[in-house]
Amino acid sequence: MNFFLVILIILSTFLKISAQDIRKIAIWNMKWLGTNSGNQLDALENVIHYADYILETGATLFALQEIGATHSIDGEPKCFYLDQIIEELNKSISDPSAKWYYILDDQNKQQRLAFLYKNDLWELSNPQIISPGSSFTYIRKPFLVSIKAKGTNTEFEFDFINIHLKAFNDADSRSTRKNNFIQLSTWLSSNNLDEDVLIAGDTNIYFSETDVYQSMSNINYKYLYDAERTSIYSELLGERFDRYFSSPDLNNEIESARNILGDTLYIDVIKENNPEQIIWFSRNISDHFAVVLNIDISAEQ
Repeated sequence: MNFFLVILIILSTFLKISAQDIRKIAIWNMKWLGTNSGNQLDALENVIHYADYILETGATLFALQEIGATHSIDGEPKCFYLDQIIEELNKSISDPSAKWYYILDDQNKQQRLAFLYKNDLWELSNPQIISPGSSFTYIRKPFLVSIKAKGTNTEFEFDFINIHLKAFNDADSRSTRKNNFIQLSTWLSSNNLDEDVLIAGDTNIYFSETDVYQSMSNINYKYLYDAERTSIYSELLGERFDRYFSSPDLNNEIESARNILGDTLYIDVIKENNPEQIIWFSRNISDHFAVVLNIDISAEQ
């Protein structure tokens, strides 16, 4: 057999094995889901489209923003609209252990944060709202969970902090966001979290805010960048609000995925390209596109 063909087969096999260890994580602002904000059509009419978009991302773990709480079960906050989306996602899954579930925070009023996940791939524990400082108002407190990857031959664990920072482009809002990061950085430095930490969500940071997360860089957290827009507001088409920040140790798993998939695929905005579809999406689904990050769950072993 040709020597180069043997090498090609070996490399192809290695890449397939490596690709099996890649898991996709997503962040998505769902635009006031479950809240009659007056700026979108009834979410119930589009449940199947929400579910289709979630599946289109390929992600199995989501940090979601702008989720309303419309009822509770035994005191646990629930969102009726999110329940309907979960039902749609699970309609063809017979094994309960492989179904989709979510955890919703209980403090952020109608701007709640949630984690959506496939139960056969991820284990979530110790959910808690954190209070890094006074710049986080009562409806903008981060939501933290501990994550463990399920599956064979994996020990990958990390702490995931879901954030939704102050909106708008005025001086006070910019100052609040900067203080958010200063206080969060201080909180991270003084709390006993896992060495692998991922912080992500709708930051509302404009491109012109070049120093807003300097405090994160000061504690060696890395900003993970994708240049494509995530906001669909007509006047904000160039803005990249939805962002990831990685602890130094977690960056090893991210860089491993990046080496396997390449610079343009390891982090990706899942967007529509047809202008008419973008308008329909923004009116019926969300004013944000989801952003997917790939992580190699085997990289630390």
